[in-house]
Amino acid sequence: MTSFWDADGDFDYEAHHEVGQRQRAAATAETMAKPHLADAIHHFGLADQPRSGFTPALLEALEHWQALIDRITATPADREVKHLTRHAEAAASTIETLTR
Repeated sequence: MTSFWDADGDFDYEAHHEVGQRQRAAATAETMAKPHLADAIHHFGLADQPRSGFTPALLEALEHWQALIDRITATPADREVKHLTRHAEAAASTIETLTR
């Protein structure tokens, strides 16, 4: 279990909220049988979106974005990271357009 109390005895509300948001995103991803999209759903704030809002185009864009982010984190070469980052930003723009 995660403790949200810091060394000074103060409660970290932001960390507590973040964990809740991530859990809701993971639950949303699970309901669609796509647990690998939990990070993408969290990143774009889609945890509260009804399942019907996840159109095939949006799911495809989320899959594409997540694949690019996975490649970015696994890629050591700066030049390729920049290239992949540009593609991830384009995919993010598409996702935001699809969710407006």
